[in-house]
Amino acid sequence: MAENGRLGLKARYGGHALVTGAARGIGRAFARILAAEGFDLLLVDRADVETRALARELGAEHGVGAEALICDLTKSSLEHEARSWAERYDVGLLVNNAGISLLDPFFEISLDDHLSTLDLNCRATLVLTHVIGNTMRERGRVGIIVVSSASALSGSPYFCHYAATKAYGLNLAAGLWSELRGSGIDALAVCPGMTDTKPVQDQKLDQNLPFYIPLSDPKAVARGALGALGQQPALVPTWTDRVSAGLLSKLLPRRWTLAIMKRAIEKMRS
Repeated sequence: MAENGRLGLKARYGGHALVTGAARGIGRAFARILAAEGFDLLLVDRADVETRALARELGAEHGVGAEALICDLTKSSLEHEARSWAERYDVGLLVNNAGISLLDPFFEISLDDHLSTLDLNCRATLVLTHVIGNTMRERGRVGIIVVSSASALSGSPYFCHYAATKAYGLNLAAGLWSELRGSGIDALAVCPGMTDTKPVQDQKLDQNLPFYIPLSDPKAVARGALGALGQQPALVPTWTDRVSAGLLSKLLPRRWTLAIMKRAIEKMRS
């Protein structure tokens, strides 16, 4: 680790750091750490007021450039938008963080909502990684992070489609890590468990959590991911999540894991 608690990422990658879903939760934590690292920031989110306020705050606090790029990443025009960002900015670090997590029985979630989840969690990650990553790789030293989920390791009742989309991000980043190893392009999937974010609070998932499903701090998730970038293909970022993930996805048969998760989630929803 570099001096003053920094990770040395600016010297390693340079350029701008582009963070999607930057206004809240894990994305906001990534933005704060990267501003402290000295990166000029591109904060992508559809929440106009919050994103612009965060850009002003981080720019003033850390003396970096911080620009709010207001965008709905589920729109069909995303590829055109991404190409314009790639042309205008020198991106050295891409954090694909934006995502939708809907907690309900699979058939009680509308098909339109499932498709929006697919567009954001999978299509947007693919478009940004391919379009911006293609430009980034010409620099010879870049980092790409995909925020997946611990649910991607085993699947999850009541999060069926969400877990499936997060498995896409996990496998995309892990495959890129291997394919691009030695090229100067670092890729990482980060798989946090239940994290203290607004969607979790809005759906009251932080209530009645069993002891084996800990609630993670977004700052710990973001810092763990940035520290592991370039060292491994995937990361479960906190030790409590690693214990939980090890128990539920490695030591027990999947049917037991899913049964335990089903009971836990039904308790949280009650």
